[in-house]
Amino acid sequence: MIRTKADLLEYIQEDKRMQPQPSSFVKRYLGTSGAVVRWKEYLRKCEYHHNVSKNIYHRLAYLVYLFLTKRYDRRFCSEIPINVFGKGLLIWHPERIIINPESKVGDYCALSSGVVIAQAHGECPTIGDHVELMIDSKVLGGITVADNVRIGASALVIKPITEVDTTWAGVPAKKLTIRELLKCRFLFALISATKV
Repeated sequence: MIRTKADLLEYIQEDKRMQPQPSSFVKRYLGTSGAVVRWKEYLRKCEYHHNVSKNIYHRLAYLVYLFLTKRYDRRFCSEIPINVFGKGLLIWHPERIIINPESKVGDYCALSSGVVIAQAHGECPTIGDHVELMIDSKVLGGITVADNVRIGASALVIKPITEVDTTWAGVPAKKLTIRELLKCRFLFALISATKV
């Protein structure tokens, strides 16, 4: 959680470091990737001014940055509330991301389009550090996801993931073993070879 100006600068720096920047000036300032960087910066500044709102300046700055953040929320049809994500947030595709404000996500999390982190039965998930959530993956309920976990595309996680450094996929999500991962890579290589 951002409580000081030093925290704010660290969070913004780590967010920018994690987000790939296009080399083209036009794409950086008019394209989606530049908009994502600005969106995350406004989100972090909004968090800072909300958390230290002791005087009128911080309250007014909070409202300004909240307005700017919500503008990007509407642009991308997403809802990313303040004080949920740790530093180093990476957003690959910003569209249709829905996050419950009561959820907690650790540092260096990666999101893609259609990710949902939501409550079920009145409880919200807690997600560890270095977790990757792929396209249309969903994490529901009062569960805990361990560090260094990859959740595959369209996976539905409704049970706790306690094993560190694992890959999960399916509905409901199941742990993929080494054999299944190698089988997937073999099939991908086979399909790629037949297209040439």
